[in-house]
Amino acid sequence: MGRGAAGGVGGDFGGAGAGVSSAAGGEAGGAGAANVPVLETLAVPGTGESVSSKMSLDQGELFLLKATGSVGAGADMTDAEFGGGDAAAVGQDLVAGTDVGLDVGVKVERVTSGTTAGRKKWFGPYRADHAYYMTLTGAGTPLTVKLVRAGATTSPGSIVVSIWRLSPTPAITTPLETMKVPVNKQMAHTQMTPEKGTVYLLQAAGSGKTGGANLGLGDADWMDWAADGTGKEDIGDNNVDYGLGVDEANTAVTPRLRWWGLWRKDHTYYLLYLGGGAPIQFMYYDSGYTDNSATDQLTVQVFAVPG
Repeated sequence: MGRGAAGGVGGDFGGAGAGVSSAAGGEAGGAGAANVPVLETLAVPGTGESVSSKMSLDQGELFLLKATGSVGAGADMTDAEFGGGDAAAVGQDLVAGTDVGLDVGVKVERVTSGTTAGRKKWFGPYRADHAYYMTLTGAGTPLTVKLVRAGATTSPGSIVVSIWRLSPTPAITTPLETMKVPVNKQMAHTQMTPEKGTVYLLQAAGSGKTGGANLGLGDADWMDWAADGTGKEDIGDNNVDYGLGVDEANTAVTPRLRWWGLWRKDHTYYLLYLGGGAPIQFMYYDSGYTDNSATDQLTVQVFAVPG
């Protein structure tokens, strides 16, 4: 439908539905995409010192980061996102009141009204393998990372951060599945069944007619933009969080749990997804569908993450 109230706040999860089948098949991701070229790796020390990449992350371009490993052990363990745990105990996000983990110097891009943006988080729950991912938009500067631990705790060793490019030319190019999702109120789902507990990378590309009276188009997360991007709306009429719902189908729930990211002129977005042992379901969120195209579709691809 288009046009409405102010846009912009939210986070990551949800689900229900059945309906239009996907266009192509694939198999669940295993250990990850092999032989994907890494741009650079950083060893972030357990001493809390900052380290910076040699390369600059191009302004406005998307990158995928992976953090692997931990420092310390048992109750003193810290990995990229959690502390105070090991393979036998669930890690804690806050340790002695400190948000422990790897800080990449970026605040959360989308926060709920009345809350303060903290550091950008690594994706997903605690993992015994201490391997976490993050998508990041470049700022035209090197990536600077430091490990934050509770109190004055330091440890020998380091956590390794790897960097891959997602735009303008992505390093990850072989999808497990490609499908089309309508921009009307029509459920679509993958043919593949993602493996429970396995992390995948989803890409949504393109735009379609989602409004009347020349209000224009919608993509995976934004609607009603002008040619220069002005006027774009994230959350609009009737407080609906515009865009492509992933395992969510109730437009009255705002914001959606999964957010595709900052507005992009190329209308190509990525998000990380944790397999749940069931096909992934998609439905386009709009405040009304009578003026949406019956034929326009977004292209969704499912990728294995680099191992």
